[in-house]
Formats: sequence, structure tokens, C-alpha cells
Amino acid sequence: MKLPLFRSRTKAPVLDPSQEAHRTQKVETLKAGRLAGLALGFTASLIDRFGARLAGSEAARNVAQEIGSSYAPFCDNVGQSTVFFDTRAHRLPLEIAVYVYPLMGVLLLLGLPYLGLLIFCFFLWYAGSELYFYKPMKLPFKKKTEEGCNVHAILEPKDTVRHTVVFTSHHDSAPLFTYNSLDRFSYLRMVAFPVALFLLSGIVCLVQTLSELFDRVLMLPNRSSLGMMLLQLLLLASTPMVRKLRSFFSKEGSPGAGDNLVSVGMTVQLARYFHWKKSCNTPLDHTRLVFCSFDGEEIGLRGSKAWFSEHAPALIDPIVLNFDSVYYPDRLTFLERDVNGTVPLSSRLARRCVHIARSMGYEAESESIPRLSGGTDAAMASRNGLEACTLTAVAWDDHSKPSVYHTKDDVVSAIDPKAVEMALSVGIRLVELVDAERLWDDAPEQSKEEEQEPNLAFSKLTHR
Repeated sequence: MKLPLFRSRTKAPVLDPSQEAHRTQKVETLKAGRLAGLALGFTASLIDRFGARLAGSEAARNVAQEIGSSYAPFCDNVGQSTVFFDTRAHRLPLEIAVYVYPLMGVLLLLGLPYLGLLIFCFFLWYAGSELYFYKPMKLPFKKKTEEGCNVHAILEPKDTVRHTVVFTSHHDSAPLFTYNSLDRFSYLRMVAFPVALFLLSGIVCLVQTLSELFDRVLMLPNRSSLGMMLLQLLLLASTPMVRKLRSFFSKEGSPGAGDNLVSVGMTVQLARYFHWKKSCNTPLDHTRLVFCSFDGEEIGLRGSKAWFSEHAPALIDPIVLNFDSVYYPDRLTFLERDVNGTVPLSSRLARRCVHIARSMGYEAESESIPRLSGGTDAAMASRNGLEACTLTAVAWDDHSKPSVYHTKDDVVSAIDPKAVEMALSVGIRLVELVDAERLWDDAPEQSKEEEQEPNLAFSKLTHR
């Protein structure tokens, strides 16, 4: 479905003869604190009604319908688009690893380490493309059968469109990680040790291949040394340990309040606010607002990839502010790099947002998303040539604050309302500056220093 960008705009009502000017609505001014309360109430209501919302599930589709209905009173146009994807795609590499591991062991014992090395390298390429770079390979046995639903809504300005601000979020919730609730020792035994065994098996294939290559017996029948053969047998005997990775992902989903339904609620409340301003005869002059909620973010940003691929060319002078994982007011961060630090976002937009936040009295930083922390939908906007960044307020490590995202504890009570209020305030101020064509006035100069990644210590995989 294409963006309905060119429908007629709503005109201001005609003045009554007794009126000299339009009346403003006699209602309580919409403050960010009130909007934050409405966003949290919206989040709690949908979780109570629909629970977890795994990508492509019926619950996710039902929530998408509710989101569209929530946008409708405040926007000129609301649209939905269907996206098909394979919901197993993100968990398939771990399932395949369970079979690749013993195959490498058998090839080592048969004196064919180079074949084991080729399989290992191909698997790393495939797993890295899917889980680390979010550029999935097109495999013939992967069928896109599950149906997801993206939602978008448009609020038009008073006059000709010169700018577009796109607020994005996602409504699907993450699958729970089976072993993340275990104590540190049990987690090491169930996850870290099997991963180490798999990597060790690949290293042994490499060492044995190089050894045979230097001895010029790579393609000839030969025997490994006794020590190497014992190591190979030990690795092969450890196959049951590696099989535990197959159940790393649970079939249950997280409630996903902070990651990321509250962000959807924030986009609804931003639509409410600017619709209220319009009804009070202070509409935006030249800035079109687009509000989006995507499905499939938790399985590799698949919903936003489809949406931006289709709609990015139709956006006029766009900037994209994505909301994701807003929990703590003292962790307000704007991302300059995404997808495990591999995708550049708009540094100047992120740093301008930091400047805006600090001018409002908030502590804020801009930085890269940490390695092994996954990615956000802003990456797909950036890959489609749009100026984008993500606003987040989360503790990336597992020590300084509770990391509840991707857990059963990701409920509304885990979100600090002040963080939501801050995010909404920044979003409102951003739009005001864009519409006044003053976004880049007094913007901080771009630093030429190389970005420093956060020095974080992860005790468990926190893959987004």
C-alpha cells in the first residue's frame, strides 16, 4: 500500500458572523507528563488484552489493528501494509549449528579438515548475515509464510509540504531466551560453553588444514597425531552439550512493554498532541508528520525493511526519529550507529537531538549501539538513504540497572514515566524546530574524533 500523500487536507471551519477569530479549545493544555501517562495507559491496556506479540502472530496483527484505530482520530490518513516473513529465520542459525558441529567432527576424524573448514566458514557467513549484520541470505528452503502487519498514519500541515518528520516504533515483542534466567554458572554451562566448543571445532579444522597444507598431504590419506585425534574425539563426544543451543529461544514471548509497545504509545500521543494543536488553530505550516509501527523488528528489522523500501522515495525532505526501549530518564541516548555498530545513522541528527534534550534540562548522550546488542528500525531508514537516529533510554549492560527487555519482567511498571515524558518532549521540540526551519540553527559542530563504543561488560547475550 502506497502512502496516501495527496488527499485533500482538512480546511479550518468558516467563521460565524459574530466571530472575529477562531476559538481555541477550552481543554487542559496537553503537557508531556500527561501524554506520558496516556502512553503508559495505552501500553498497559494492549498488554492486558493481547499479551505477548511475537512477530507475525495473531496477537501482533490484532494489536496492529488497535494501533490503526488509535491513530485514526488524530490523523488525516491511516494505512496498513502486509509483510510476509519467516519467523524462524532469526533462530535458524542456532538450530543449524547443532548439526554443523558433529559434521565437522566427523570430517576431522576422516582426515577431511578442509571440508569441515569450508562448512564452518559458510556457516559463519550465514549466521553473521542473519544475526549480526541483518542482511539475511536468500536460502531456497526458507519460506515467507507468516503474515505481519505494518501501520502508518499521516498528519498533514496547513500549507505546502516542505519537510517530513517520521516517528517510528515497533509493536512485536521478543521471544524469551530460555537460559537468561539462570544463574551465571548455569548460563555459562548451557550457552557460553557450547558456543566455545563450536568455535573451537572450527579452529581445529583450520589448524589441521594448515598443518596438512604445509606437510603437502592435504588431499592425501593421512592420520592426525595422537593428541589431535584425542581432541577430535573429545569434541565429537561433546555434541550433546552443543545440542542445548537448539532450545536457546523459547516459544513464549516477552510482554514487551518497554521494548517496544510504550514507544508505539508515544507515537499515538504525538499524533494526539499535534492534532490538538491543529484543532486549536496552531497547525504545522509545512511539516508532514508520519507515525509508524512495524512488525518483525525482533526478527531482523523485517517490517521496517519492507516499509522503507516501499515508501522512502515518496517522503519529502525526511528525517526519522525512531523510539526503542525507553526505560530510564538518566540513560537518554541517541544512536549514531546501529546494528551492532555496523550501520551508520545520522550523527548530526543524533547530536542535534542531544543538544535539544540538554537545552530542555535533560542529560543526554549520543553513541553507537554496543556490539552484540542487535539493531533498531532506524537502520533500515538509514539503509534507504534517510537521515535517521534512534532515541533510547536503556541500560545496555547487565549491572548498572536492571535489563528487563527481552524478559518476562518487561512490564509497564519497569518503565519510569519521566523517561517517556522526556522522549515526548524531545519529539515535540524536534518537530517545532523543523517546521520553523531552525533545526540546524546553533547545531553543535560535528566532532572529527573517532567514536568510542561503550565499555560494557555483558554477563548474558542481550541480542535485540
